[in-house]
Amino acid sequence: MRRLWTLIAIFALCSLVFSLGSALAADGKALFDAKCAMCHGTDGVAKEMWAKKGARNFNDPAWQKEKTDEQLVKDTTDGIPDKKMPAYKDKLKADEIDAIVKHIRTLAPAQ
Repeated sequence: MRRLWTLIAIFALCSLVFSLGSALAADGKALFDAKCAMCHGTDGVAKEMWAKKGARNFNDPAWQKEKTDEQLVKDTTDGIPDKKMPAYKDKLKADEIDAIVKHIRTLAPAQ
């Protein structure tokens, strides 16, 4: 009987850890809205002033197709100085940058 209660306790603990991990996962939309939308717009359409400086529209299907997730992670991590895009390597964790990239992918128009 003791063994059964131990197994139940372990299962409950694993379930709790899993659900906490899911709850603590980075919110890509919230991070995008806080860090990226000022230039790229909440809908992924670059604001005119920044578009003139090279900010891309994230809802452009051709752009979405040509950029890999790895390139987006690198650009977000290291920035793009000639386009005035700041580096976020010292401001965001890797999982937060990954969450932003996943959100950027949702800005592509439905096919």
